[in-house]
Amino acid sequence: MSQLPVAVIGAGPVGLAAAAHLHRYGVPFVILESGSQPGAAVREWGHVRTFSPWRYMVDSAARALLETSGWRSPDSEQLPTGRELVEHYLEPLAAHSAIGPHVRYGARVVSVGRQDFDKVRTKGRDRQPFEIRLASGERIEARAVVDASGTDRKSTRLNSSHVALSRM
Repeated sequence: MSQLPVAVIGAGPVGLAAAAHLHRYGVPFVILESGSQPGAAVREWGHVRTFSPWRYMVDSAARALLETSGWRSPDSEQLPTGRELVEHYLEPLAAHSAIGPHVRYGARVVSVGRQDFDKVRTKGRDRQPFEIRLASGERIEARAVVDASGTDRKSTRLNSSHVALSRM
């Protein structure tokens, strides 16, 4: 199972930072982004200024990776808009040669669970890979999953057998 990638769900600030850390430690990964470009959800509020300055926005592993390609951090005290966050941080990070080849756009995750397990069977669960199902019908195996999907636009509750439950 150690040969399997870590699946990162979401190519926003947290997902891309997680990928930068995985790269730093030499851990294989795949980023599954439902949108057509990085920071898809952030783009929806691109005109809004954030409450936090850049110094809290840029992850240390992401910064180190970006600086290898000549990236310069914006003024650490400036409050960026969502658009600025995407253009000056997320897009360069997602395009970096260490991250870009591992990002899959249009990959909407519909379920995550342990392969061949349900809520009743638990013995050996920790030795089974995760199975991630995409809206396209594709299934991906992963050794771990980082859910960095952020604020979900359309929440779907799922049970352990990959079946969507109706909303309450």
